[in-house]
Amino acid sequence: MNDPELIRLGFIGAGGICEQRHLPNLTKMPGVELVAVCNRSPESSRRVQEKWGFARTVDDWRQIIEASDIDAVFIGTWPYRHCELSLAALAAGKHVFCQARMCMDWAEARQMVAAANAHAQQVAMVCPSPFRVRWERTVRELLASERFGHLLSVAVISTNSANCDLHQMSWRERRELSGLNILQVGIYAETLNAWCGDYLSLTATTSISHNKHDAHGRTVEIQIPQTVSMTGTLSGGVPCTEFHTGLAAGFERAEILLCGSAATCRVDLLAQQIVQHSAASTVGEMIDTVGDDWQVETNFLAAVRTARRGEPWQVSPSFTEAARYMRKMQAIDVSSRQSRLVNLSDESS
Repeated sequence: MNDPELIRLGFIGAGGICEQRHLPNLTKMPGVELVAVCNRSPESSRRVQEKWGFARTVDDWRQIIEASDIDAVFIGTWPYRHCELSLAALAAGKHVFCQARMCMDWAEARQMVAAANAHAQQVAMVCPSPFRVRWERTVRELLASERFGHLLSVAVISTNSANCDLHQMSWRERRELSGLNILQVGIYAETLNAWCGDYLSLTATTSISHNKHDAHGRTVEIQIPQTVSMTGTLSGGVPCTEFHTGLAAGFERAEILLCGSAATCRVDLLAQQIVQHSAASTVGEMIDTVGDDWQVETNFLAAVRTARRGEPWQVSPSFTEAARYMRKMQAIDVSSRQSRLVNLSDESS
């Protein structure tokens, strides 16, 4: 390769967010070449190739890992393949961009972190939460301001109808494909980690209210919770409560409430706005309705070019950072099954 700025990409899995965000953005960027794609079937690979301009398709993901004309691998499969593919790509000398959810569980997350540390000259990044990207700068400024004061408590509510249709089953409801990931709990976990700090301890309850039916009317057992409630303590001793459900037909909410000593801030992810109320006023102040642009692909490519120069690179979330939300998912699973508080600093919990 003669051009030091050119980054040659291979995609293993190219559905969902890959076609909604990653590929539209990558095709607009200079210094990017879409070399090869391997999707779930030869037919879907060819469709992606024709739509986005990949040079070729391959039927075996190993061909992308082993290709000498590919510098970085985008992993866009379901979570059950993320660990295996990330380890293989890093071992082959490739930079890695892994779609969220990071992996199946805490054990896989630790394997991925170990591999990334062993290949520290290669960029290893997980796709960040879209609302973290959009609102993080504003929220950090608010949390550091005198008009907010110091953080007293946090509350999260996420309700939607993801689990309501008895005759439609998503991969997100299949344990063998999604592991310990539940609804959007991991996305919120990454966001809370970045804004407010990690959980020190938590207690969680989960429930599965109904099974579903396949196309033949047969009952399919659901193994991933449809409702999660948790309480816990964040770093700094801040209490946090969360409620997540996919059973709220017609009543969708997505909010993070940050209660400070001088004011309360509500991040409304559906209304796409941040509102702050102070104790001295009954009228809320609109803080932000715009947020920041999505720069995820730009940041990954910049890190790859930095790594090529032998300089320290930085991305967020890195594998190490993303693994922290998988630690939380493991803690939720243990707490709900064993009906006990889990200390997240205890590696054996």
